[in-house]
Amino acid sequence: MLAAWFGIFFGTFVLEDAALAAAIVLAAKGEISVPAAFLASFLGISVGDIGLYALGVLLARWGRAQQIGFLVRLRQKLVDLVPVEGMGRAVVVSRILPGARLPTYVGAGFVSYSFARFVVLTLLSVLGWVLVAFAGGRAAESLLSKHWLISVIVLLALLHVIKNILPVVLDPWRRRASYYAWRQWLHFEFWPAWLFYTPVVLYYFVLSLKYRNFLLPFYANPAIPNGGFMGESKWAFLKHLDAREESSLKTLFVAAGMSKEVFKQRLSDEDFSFPFILKPDVGQRGFGVRIIRSDADLAAYLDRCDFDVLVQEFSSENYEAGIFYYRIPSEPKGTIFSITDKDFPEVIGDAKSRLGELILRDPRARVIAGVYFERLKKRLDEIPARGTHVVLSECGNHCQGAIFKNGASLNSPQLVAAIEKISVQIPGFFFGRFDVKYASPELLKQGRGFKIVEVNGLGSEATHIWDPKTPLGEAYRVLFEQWSLLFQIGAVLKNSSEVGPRPKITQILWECLKIGLRKSRLAVSS
Repeated sequence: MLAAWFGIFFGTFVLEDAALAAAIVLAAKGEISVPAAFLASFLGISVGDIGLYALGVLLARWGRAQQIGFLVRLRQKLVDLVPVEGMGRAVVVSRILPGARLPTYVGAGFVSYSFARFVVLTLLSVLGWVLVAFAGGRAAESLLSKHWLISVIVLLALLHVIKNILPVVLDPWRRRASYYAWRQWLHFEFWPAWLFYTPVVLYYFVLSLKYRNFLLPFYANPAIPNGGFMGESKWAFLKHLDAREESSLKTLFVAAGMSKEVFKQRLSDEDFSFPFILKPDVGQRGFGVRIIRSDADLAAYLDRCDFDVLVQEFSSENYEAGIFYYRIPSEPKGTIFSITDKDFPEVIGDAKSRLGELILRDPRARVIAGVYFERLKKRLDEIPARGTHVVLSECGNHCQGAIFKNGASLNSPQLVAAIEKISVQIPGFFFGRFDVKYASPELLKQGRGFKIVEVNGLGSEATHIWDPKTPLGEAYRVLFEQWSLLFQIGAVLKNSSEVGPRPKITQILWECLKIGLRKSRLAVSS
């Protein structure tokens, strides 16, 4: 038993986790008592941690005695990185962060953090850590031997906590944002898609029974595979627009895999200059949309993308809207079904508050503060000057934080005529949304002064429903009417000469799966 005790004690100096696991196993086998195994683990880890602090103190004194410049500079950098008032929290948190303990504890000694405080915090954190380890180890042994299924469930739950909850708990800004996140359930505009769209899916099945065809909507926009429901090419729409029209933005398609040098040469040949927009040819909900303002921005984007991209002229118009249009194939003219006016949220500096605090004070912004915190994480501690406007989102997507409003007041016969003229340029286009930037509401109502940023097909929706003033019942009424129109359009086109390729459910599901599983460091737009 004595040999086991010292083996555990000294083993913690080499591999703490392995020694702790060995202590739990030996105690379970009866080769050492539980109190003795616990004491050996606690003392060994505590002595080792204090030894790391002492190493930091020795390095600092040696550096001062030898007047070694880089050690003096390193000490100052450590103080700047982790101020003394924040060192106590770092000491505790590093106990549960893999790889963080060694630099933190050595650093605490190096910057002369209070030895008494360090010892107290270390003993308490080690005590908590060993208690959790022994309790968890004993419980795990019992579960694994008697209830393996429960063990798997518990393990998955722990992994979920480590992956999703622990980072929130350890990040002070994300932790503060979580205080308000529950309020998303009070506003349907923030509900998860599976919850909000369940009635729409059920209504879709009702319409399928009525028309006796499940895939009827996918016959809309026959020139686009599956009508542009998901996974459609943006270029497939934009390439048909007349570049000479005032409403057209210069756009270039670039296939994946092109070298940076060739890419830059293409930009030069097409007279693109900063700033311009880069975005995936196949996007979804604002995925990967970036404003490129410099060579550094361009290089960073190209390093992270492995897909076809569109380069688009930057539109300087101050306003943005989504104009939802449809046309029944048997009718000569179409209709604007919905207009969504988009606001880009901002906070105003007061020369006293940090940016993160300004966001948390805004009644709406704090509900989805996590979205803004992720985008602005490098600036959250900045203190904007008084009167400074800080835009929280430049991407016109609701899921990226833009505010959607009902823009019905922008509709006019002149705007309908302008959109009609553009829509007929796209072969077989009967249903979709034009996302536009516009100079002023007055000009837009005249059918002038706007630029088309994007055209969306069957996957579009009347996004004005996300206006905070829209009642839930009205939102569902609009969506039900939208899908009724789609079935009506599909029914006409299925039996017409304009019918496109027969929709395939396997292809539709595959496109949905690809979008759902897509992972990229460009997932959040800036």
